[in-house]
Amino acid sequence: MKAQWLSEAYAPGGGGTAEGALRNLDGTELDPLTLLVRESAQNSWDARTGDGPVDYHVDLRTLGPGEAPLWRDLLGTGAPLAGHLKLRASLARPVLRVLTVTDTGTRGLGGPTRADVAVPGKSDFASFVRKTGSSSNTSGRGGTYGFGKAVFHLVSAAHTVLVHTRCLVEGRLETRLIGWAVHESYTVERDGTTKTYTGRHYWGRVEDDYVEPLVGAEADAVAASLGLDRLPDGETGTTVAILDPSFGDRTDAEAMQWMVEAMVWNLWPKMLPEGGDAPMRFFARHDGRAVPVPRPSEVPHLRPFLWAYNDMDHPVEHKSLGRALGRLGMRKFIAPAGRPSRVAQEAGIGERLHHTCLMRPVDLVVTYLEGPPFYEETGGYAAVFRADAGMDRVFAAAEPASHDAWLVEKLTGDDRRLAKQALRKINDAMKEASGPAPASNEAGEGVSLAGMSRLMAGLMAGTAGEGAEAVFAKSATPSGGAGGTGGGFGEGGIPRPRGGSGGSSGRRRVLYDGDLEYEILDGEAVLVQRFTLPDAGPCVVHGRPAVALGDGRGVESEPPLGASIPTVLGWRAGEGPLTSGSSLSTEGGDGTVWSLIVRPAPDTVTEVAVLAEAGGGVA
Repeated sequence: MKAQWLSEAYAPGGGGTAEGALRNLDGTELDPLTLLVRESAQNSWDARTGDGPVDYHVDLRTLGPGEAPLWRDLLGTGAPLAGHLKLRASLARPVLRVLTVTDTGTRGLGGPTRADVAVPGKSDFASFVRKTGSSSNTSGRGGTYGFGKAVFHLVSAAHTVLVHTRCLVEGRLETRLIGWAVHESYTVERDGTTKTYTGRHYWGRVEDDYVEPLVGAEADAVAASLGLDRLPDGETGTTVAILDPSFGDRTDAEAMQWMVEAMVWNLWPKMLPEGGDAPMRFFARHDGRAVPVPRPSEVPHLRPFLWAYNDMDHPVEHKSLGRALGRLGMRKFIAPAGRPSRVAQEAGIGERLHHTCLMRPVDLVVTYLEGPPFYEETGGYAAVFRADAGMDRVFAAAEPASHDAWLVEKLTGDDRRLAKQALRKINDAMKEASGPAPASNEAGEGVSLAGMSRLMAGLMAGTAGEGAEAVFAKSATPSGGAGGTGGGFGEGGIPRPRGGSGGSSGRRRVLYDGDLEYEILDGEAVLVQRFTLPDAGPCVVHGRPAVALGDGRGVESEPPLGASIPTVLGWRAGEGPLTSGSSLSTEGGDGTVWSLIVRPAPDTVTEVAVLAEAGGGVA
């Protein structure tokens, strides 16, 4: 029997309208493509089987001349009228495109195919395809099949999807294929009678005014003819095919790039640890070509949240109610260079980072909660809060259909008190992190650091995502403008740079041009000390970075075994090219402003000295 369309009429007892599901998503500010990634990936994670990874694929393809006629024939025959569904207009386009979302390592959509048949714990098919606004109280789920599933239709210009799934039914594999469309409810008058329809339309095997999916070999054959064959033989999983996807003003390439970035910003905890052992693996293709999905550690504005995630060891509690609320991790750092992507901006991330990533125990991002800006423009902080398993039900109830916020005011009683306390504690932590940290000078007086203390965590090459931090001192120019001979401490207990004049005969003067500064060089965080050589004649200049011991105790003469040390990357005259090497042979007295460029050592305070000697030799 060839698959057919059937429009759903209202039952005598009524029921919800199709447009109600679509309009329920209007309250979110999330882009439909972001919402699609979040909702579908949450569904995929909830359907995982065993301990193996869940593979999540997004594939956009233009139907070839051998495929497009099959789609038009199978879906166009007997399709609802244009006024009741936009499918006919989409099928009439000269070029047809299909966006598919596939998961494997999942159990597929099993259980009864009818909504009026209940089997405890086995209702995936009915919940996803049949029911509107259904939900689950099962713990450990990132979302539900409620109204969020409507985003699949929202992205389709035809509001039409095909669902191809393989699942276990009574211990054996069964493949199912069904079409499903939603639009607006409507009324038809015919032969003096009036009949109302919900706006839902189904495509499949029609039986007694009801549509069942194609099953078994028939489902496999039709799916293969339509190119919906991403499910490996013998494995369970699901493909949702979105007909005629609508991307607004974006090109197809821009839409795919948006989706892969949405994967990273919304699902990065599932990508950790980076590599084959991550609980979810993400893939994207556009017309047969792979679209790379970045590693979270490769995204500068996201990287600090990974460090905070690794530091998530601070308990958050409601002591009077005796409840654990969750755990919080916090990191401070120098702000990454450049503007964040548009996907990050949609998540609330601006040029400066001062946010907490909120997540439930399943490690799926809910939102990035903004806090007060860091007190210095060059700095920022990032935090991660993961709700306690015992609070999962509470925070799930506070989420809207799009799962992108915690609306505490929705809650009542102790649930509301607990959720409000968690957000209060998070906001208090961000307020504290936004201000200067205390430090002690030699006299033991509490002072405010003129520059940040824990800086540039993991921004150095080779340490991304590992939580390393470089802490460097802001230099102070000694009196007279020349480099001091013994270092020492300047205002606020900050070490002065070492080097310059007043040593053994043959030393040349070095005049520091401003303070030690942080810059980005080829994507790497470095320290830059500018200087001039006022004495004419040839000289050799040496860079001497060192680790300061703090509290006025000088610098390390011998670093611990295996410890990282600051290193000289090279020298630059004005804005010229970089010259590598720890020493520089040049001429002084010509007014050139040189830059010494140093890679700081993680978890240290770095001092920098510039030493010059006439003619040559080692300073």
